[in-house]
Amino acid sequence: MAYINSKATKNFGIYIAILIIVCLSLLNYLNSLSNKFVYDDEFVIVNNYFIKTWDNFPRLFNKDYFRYAEELSYRPVVTLSYFIDYSIWGLNPFGFHLTNLLLHTLNSVLIFFLFTYFLNNRTVSFVAALLFVCHPILSETVNAISYREDLLTATFFIAAFILYIKTSKRDDLVLNQNSNTKTRLLYSASLICSLFAVFSKEMAIILPALIFLYDFVLTKKKDLLHKLIHYYIGYILIAIFYLIIRFVILYNPVEAQTSYPSNSVLINAMTMTKVIASYMGLFFLPLSLCADYVMPHASFLDISFILSLLLVSSAILIAYKLYTYSKIVFFSIVWFSVSLLPVLNIVPIENIIAERYLYLPILGLCMSYGCFLQIHTKVINYQKYTIIILLILILLPLSLKTIKRNKIWIEQSVLWTDTVRTSPNSFKAHNNLGNFYRDAGRLDESIIEFKRALSLYDDYINAHNNLGVTYRKKGMLKEALTEYQKALKLNPNYAYAHNNLGVLYAKLNYLDLSIVEFQKAISIMPYYFDAHNNLGATYLRKGLHEKAIAEFLETIKYNNRHADAYYNLSAAYLSSNQLDKALDAIKIVLSIDPNHTDAREVLNTISMQMRQTEKRN
Repeated sequence: MAYINSKATKNFGIYIAILIIVCLSLLNYLNSLSNKFVYDDEFVIVNNYFIKTWDNFPRLFNKDYFRYAEELSYRPVVTLSYFIDYSIWGLNPFGFHLTNLLLHTLNSVLIFFLFTYFLNNRTVSFVAALLFVCHPILSETVNAISYREDLLTATFFIAAFILYIKTSKRDDLVLNQNSNTKTRLLYSASLICSLFAVFSKEMAIILPALIFLYDFVLTKKKDLLHKLIHYYIGYILIAIFYLIIRFVILYNPVEAQTSYPSNSVLINAMTMTKVIASYMGLFFLPLSLCADYVMPHASFLDISFILSLLLVSSAILIAYKLYTYSKIVFFSIVWFSVSLLPVLNIVPIENIIAERYLYLPILGLCMSYGCFLQIHTKVINYQKYTIIILLILILLPLSLKTIKRNKIWIEQSVLWTDTVRTSPNSFKAHNNLGNFYRDAGRLDESIIEFKRALSLYDDYINAHNNLGVTYRKKGMLKEALTEYQKALKLNPNYAYAHNNLGVLYAKLNYLDLSIVEFQKAISIMPYYFDAHNNLGATYLRKGLHEKAIAEFLETIKYNNRHADAYYNLSAAYLSSNQLDKALDAIKIVLSIDPNHTDAREVLNTISMQMRQTEKRN
């Protein structure tokens, strides 16, 4: 009876811990649910036809993925999650943000269990998990829907690790046949989670290394050969399978266009030393968070590099000393270091520093922090209530910072205004702020931002293209042409510049040149619905009604809420005397935009012609 009561009390404590973790996670990110689509969400979700029909599902598994999914790397599990969200929520950002929040909450609970296995102390595991829940550096990953890959990778990565530990512990027992079956099931589930993790984001490839290091540091080393034969080999084969898929079968050559800073391995190593030091600083003092960091390339005389090198070297020395004193603290530092490797620009990546890269590595720092609090309270012999007060004093500022940070991600204008303020040398921030100004009709301010972006990075193709669009809107057609040509010189296969050049030619009445540019844009990006609509409008101007209708139908296929396409389709049907179809199309325009003045006029024209036709008949 005492055993039952003890077990019930233990389970009750676990349930309470989980409830607190869930509630705190929801409270920290509740205000993110009202946020709009921001950052790359426009490309990955809003304007991405790929996720809007299950007919595209087979393309998750072939090279069409890169043409349609708006992903540079092969991450089909993430894209599948967008399919599911869109089928439920449409383009309501609430649903997408809710999924991110639920994933973060699930991860927080999984981390509590993982820490419990690592630390063998439920209280310390609970504290470390709460630190993960509240830390504002994770707010970018939760708020940006297009960065869901880090959330999903963590979900499957941690689940795989927990299942491996359970498998390993069962293997240490004297097992009967039934237990062997359960062990195999646990191991199979772990491998499946490992597969999903690596196809959510490539950084999960370090799972076999971390599992080995966990066994080497924290368990019986004499079992390593047995585990290599029976367990490690499965995770290694999954990693090899992923590498073959990623770099042989479904290789995306666009990834190879990224290079090291200053094309130097040495400068890259020194720069990444500064990045590591910055990550450590952001964990302990998350004051100036930013959506787009700019890390200047390091040199031997760079004082920031010297200080960073001293900090990183000291951390390595401390970790070495801790190996004999506290293996769990040593392992937590190992976790942080190893899980950072995939994002340390060993294989060149576009962004060399980003808060989202810390979502999985930060587990190591949370473990270290939890262990530090445990050691500190034992030495000082704090009373329980004193510890609770100390914990609140740590977690409350972090939660308030997180809640405040969520508001920065509410919409594009707020996000990029804040980013320009905190990172004035970010060319991406200036470009994106320029887009907002242009859409708001503030064209002169928009031009200033695009020029600022180009002064920071002259080969920034997006800024050249966007500046060209703004010049065209101001009637500065010669300047617009120059910017489009610069963009296409940098990348002849840049579909957006081809489309915008086609728009410019159409404005100048060079219709044949316009058609060529729209066709180039579509050949590069077949689902580019604006290019289809623009091509149809040009055909309509040339009197090619059937071709125009075909293009408008293609536009609607890729975006069934495209009011301009329906309006143009109605005009094409009207011009070819297909009045019933013209009427149906114009009614759809008014259902999308009831205040569409031109549509009302066309509706009146169609109605009048239909009455005249009836009179003649």
